[in-house]
Amino acid sequence: MTIPTNDEILALLDRLDTSTADDLESEYLDFKPWSDAKSELKVAIEYAVCFANAGGGAIVFGVEDGIRGRQNAIHGVRNYTLEKWRQGIFDGTVPSLPVDVEEMPVPEGTGTLLVVRIPKGSYPPYGTKRGLYRRRIGKSCKALHPAEHTRERYSKGLVDWTGEPADGVGVDDLDPVEIARARRFLRARNPESPLLSLDDGAFLMEIQAVRQEHVTNAGLLLFGRPDILRDYCHQSQVHYVHQTSETTVARNDLWNLGLLQIIENLESVFTSPLNPEEEIEVGLTKIRIPAFPLVAVREAVLNAVTHRDYTNPGEVLIRHLPNRLVVTSPGGFIGGITPKNILTHESVQRNRTLANAFVQLRLVESAGVGRSRIFGSMLNYGKRIPVYEADDFQVTLNIYDGTFDRRMAAMIAKWTSEGMEIGLAELLVLSYLKDNPFLDTFSAADLLQVSPDQALRTLDQMTLSQWGILERKGHTRTATFFLTKKVAKDLIGRANYTRIRGIEATQFPAVVKEHLRHHGSINNAEVRELFYLGNSRSASVEASRYLKLWSGPDGFLVREGTPPNTIYRLRQK
Repeated sequence: MTIPTNDEILALLDRLDTSTADDLESEYLDFKPWSDAKSELKVAIEYAVCFANAGGGAIVFGVEDGIRGRQNAIHGVRNYTLEKWRQGIFDGTVPSLPVDVEEMPVPEGTGTLLVVRIPKGSYPPYGTKRGLYRRRIGKSCKALHPAEHTRERYSKGLVDWTGEPADGVGVDDLDPVEIARARRFLRARNPESPLLSLDDGAFLMEIQAVRQEHVTNAGLLLFGRPDILRDYCHQSQVHYVHQTSETTVARNDLWNLGLLQIIENLESVFTSPLNPEEEIEVGLTKIRIPAFPLVAVREAVLNAVTHRDYTNPGEVLIRHLPNRLVVTSPGGFIGGITPKNILTHESVQRNRTLANAFVQLRLVESAGVGRSRIFGSMLNYGKRIPVYEADDFQVTLNIYDGTFDRRMAAMIAKWTSEGMEIGLAELLVLSYLKDNPFLDTFSAADLLQVSPDQALRTLDQMTLSQWGILERKGHTRTATFFLTKKVAKDLIGRANYTRIRGIEATQFPAVVKEHLRHHGSINNAEVRELFYLGNSRSASVEASRYLKLWSGPDGFLVREGTPPNTIYRLRQK
């Protein structure tokens, strides 16, 4: 079920003659009687928190809970102000909740019910200004236990668990070998770093592994001895499974180690024969293309251990399949990030202290860059676009091997050698157009995870002479874009380019007649598809112009029907 619409609520009210409002309530719906606006606003605030901490819901005011009979149960609401209610709920909740409050006309009582609709909260746990924290469970609002409330705040990144003191862990429990490993990592990436001149104590404090003489959870995760991690932080475990098929496990490693050693272990795996390479020639240069680029693997695992929910007892799982690498980490996305905006949404830190330590050690460049590096390193080699999946409990990243597109890998390598900088947006567009004849603005917006206007600006940039990647058809916001001839020749081959763009307008009538001999009729969309005109408004106008010409007095078509169901058939001689 989901949050009920007004039509669904009205349908439920029709059942009041045989049921009570209590019977009709659900995980997403509650009915409340009405006494006065001030008292019921307090109830609305409490229930708004309750629903926001769960899956969202609706509260309907003006209906008695336990009375059977629609006429008796519905009494309606009076003496309220919608805007005061919206503002009152917003001001009465922490964090503040924007809700929808609307009137629902009914024939009974005062003739009006009040519906408060609360979306699932993006930043739970939510509480009232008076400190009341509740969550919807079934048909009831249950108080959040203090421990659960604290865990929820850690889980959503409202409090940084990795910056908190690690209970029972002292500086002596940190492994000098792991501290030396951190220095080695940093020296390899930034030999001039001032951190390298510090003694171990100052080094640990500078990266906040130790804060105010207490080891932080970040320090424990990075430098804890294996026995200490097993006893105090079992959720730090990373599980690597290598499968030679969907059902055959060749290697099964459980790493309850410092995170830096885990990263090193994975780098060893993916620079071994377990990650085979294939060689291609680009001019006089040979390029080795691994099954899974080390950059993508490293960034995927760093993202998983940095952003996971450490209050969840689960583990980071890395499944290494023949054609796919699957990295799963406990805890869903936070702060409004979804698989549909992961590439463009600002980074939201669940574990800020750990994330900052990785930045200081130069294991990551900066917040949010890792996602682009994962996608870019795969697309540079002509591999499939990685796919994120997420729910409330985990995030999964699928990185695909299988085959790769030799033409694209060679073309990108050639451009790079010539000094041409290819960004992620260009790689995504090229990856799409090697498999599709054209790209319209709205499809590009979904692909690039930006607004249609931003997508249009990006595509237009790719038509400029210094890029010369795309050509545009149409002058409106819904224009269609194609590969230019020189790029198409390298990316999809001359034959495919000719098939997509090479039909001259003088040949259109013959092609349409052949289509009609097989299918009997044709419409505007089919003309656009037949000649790869695209889906823009301009393309539709162009197709209409051809159809109007061919169905004129001297034309070979006959028009039937009215828009939008107009079709055309061959004129009978």
